[in-house]
Amino acid sequence: MTTLKAPPPNAAAPVPAAVQGLPGVADAAGSAIGATERGWQAEVSEIEHPLAHSRYQSPLRYAGAKSSLSPVLARVLLAAKQSREVRSIRLLVEPFAGGASASLRLVGDGVVDRILLADADPLVAAFWQVAAADSGRLIDRMRGEWSRYVSHGGSRAVARWDHWRSWTPPRHMVAKERRLSSAVRCLFLNRTTFSGILHGRAGPIGGRSQQTPYDIGCRWNPDAVEERIAFIGYLYGTGRLVDVWCKDWRATLDDVPELYPQLLPSNVVAYLDPPYIDKSALLYRISFDPAGGYRARASAADSADLHLQLASYLRRKAQFRWLLSYDAHESLTTSRALYRATRMNPSRIDQLQLGVRRWTISKRLVATRYSAGGRTGKRAAEELLLTTLPASSIPTDDGLRPIAPPGERDHAADNADRTSFSGSSPNA
Repeated sequence: MTTLKAPPPNAAAPVPAAVQGLPGVADAAGSAIGATERGWQAEVSEIEHPLAHSRYQSPLRYAGAKSSLSPVLARVLLAAKQSREVRSIRLLVEPFAGGASASLRLVGDGVVDRILLADADPLVAAFWQVAAADSGRLIDRMRGEWSRYVSHGGSRAVARWDHWRSWTPPRHMVAKERRLSSAVRCLFLNRTTFSGILHGRAGPIGGRSQQTPYDIGCRWNPDAVEERIAFIGYLYGTGRLVDVWCKDWRATLDDVPELYPQLLPSNVVAYLDPPYIDKSALLYRISFDPAGGYRARASAADSADLHLQLASYLRRKAQFRWLLSYDAHESLTTSRALYRATRMNPSRIDQLQLGVRRWTISKRLVATRYSAGGRTGKRAAEELLLTTLPASSIPTDDGLRPIAPPGERDHAADNADRTSFSGSSPNA
């Protein structure tokens, strides 16, 4: 197996290969909404917004979006809040934000106090940054794109799709305007492309001829999109959306303890929904498959290693509680290099210097339905949930089915984990 080479702590996210060939994307977003990451606000306003308890709150359509999984996540988090160890979840961090449907639902329903979004894709991060801090202008631009192009359909709308697909910001365009136009680009392509896919290998809804029952604007309801963008701005203005970062998952998870140490270890939960093990390059511009371009110059051998790096970090270095959802791929719970272990196994140094705990890793299977790149609507699927929230609090029933552990488990598996990576450091 290829040796894992984890990035240094707090390293800036590399410019992904998938965006290097797309002009105007690599510098679309700043590392945070402001010049620096937003600090912790002592007080936040109550949420009083008509979309707060709505099922659909995200302005973005996203392959494999977790809106249908949100009630299950809420059950797990609410149960954890009844435990002595957690009590409250003051911050939910989503390092693979994408459409952010789960975070928006959880903060709107009051399951968590605040949310922090992060995404390695500069185009996606730019959208969320502008929706949060400049929602009025984004709404105006969205309305203009609809009335001048999308609503007309046909060749006029397709020509505009081509414009945004190849758009390059003018050389002397100021950063604020570049970010705004990048957000418009993200929204336009997301709303008019098959399955909302942004990576350029998917075409406009209805095809270039627009001779199908569904035309390019069939997923663009300007009133609904406006309300959802306004909701993001509302959450940011009330302090419920703390910030939006353009960082990869490693930088995000490393930086949260530095910025919000007063919340550790049990009042912060990271919700991670990484790219699927199968077919991720078909769905996302930035994925763990080298064809999806998560890392520059990734080799074929790296396609699995990026999943392994995430697993290694979560099992050994995560300083706060985490909840992880995956497509239910068998290797996830049978491989010692992934999540076969039943307990976190930090090094002695990380326990002493960073306070990393040996929390139990609970595993559940959830039946759900999603539309990840399918052509026949939503399909039944199983989702795997893994979490270090207090094990005694995790519900067990037909909706959250436990995974029977292999015969040896626990101590033997934890010991085997220490040498599972060929040639790599146990703390990679």
